[in-house]
Order: sequence, then structure tokens, then C-alpha cells
Amino acid sequence: MSIPYRLTPMKDNISKAPKKGYYAQVVTKGTVDTTSLCHIISSGCTLTVADLRAAIEALSSSIADCLMDGYNVNIDGLGTFSVSAESRVVDSEEDLRAPSVSVKNVNYRAAVSLKKAVKNSSFERVKK
Repeated sequence: MSIPYRLTPMKDNISKAPKKGYYAQVVTKGTVDTTSLCHIISSGCTLTVADLRAAIEALSSSIADCLMDGYNVNIDGLGTFSVSAESRVVDSEEDLRAPSVSVKNVNYRAAVSLKKAVKNSSFERVKK
């Protein structure tokens, strides 16, 4: 397996003397959806596609429940999910109440083992 990439020209719209050159950019082959992922996993184990689909849906729901309850969620070998918040800036602590706080994002930090596995990938340049 190798990750496809292409060379993309650098764009510098700020400098008076822009740098010229190219950088590597990953070319995706598409997106693997839940059903496809279930088929891939099912072909390598005894679980059925339906079992895997149910497990993924339960996992997704449980992650959301835990995040909404104030927990970070760490899945071994995959990574950690957490929530970040945003609010308006106030002058004193009494000026900010819970209804003024909202979820900014759900963050994901890849597990070290996943990063190591992907870092050992090879790359293959695709033709234009």
C-alpha cells in the first residue's frame, strides 16, 4: 500500500519576491463510508456486517454521550476525542452564564500507535 501524492506549485500572494517551488500534496482516492468499512472489517473476522454496523453506531452514540457529559474519550489504538468551548469575552466572572457558552468543536488527537503505523507508509507520485 502506498499513499498517492502530486506536486503542487507554491502560491505566495504576500511577498514582493515570491518563492517558487513545489510541495507534495496527498491525493485522496475517495472516502470509505461506514458500510464499506463494515465489509472490509467483516472480511477479516467472524463478525457480520450488521454486527459491525450496530457496534459503530453504538460507539458513535456513546462517544457523543460521554462528550456531552464532560468526559474526554480515549479509544486505544485510535485516539482521543474532546470538546472545546467558546463564549463571548466578559469583564467579570459574574457576567458569563452557561447559556452563553457553546461547543466550538469536537477535537481528535490520533493515538501514538496510529501515527507510527501511518508514518511507516510509502508514497507514490501520481501522474497529472
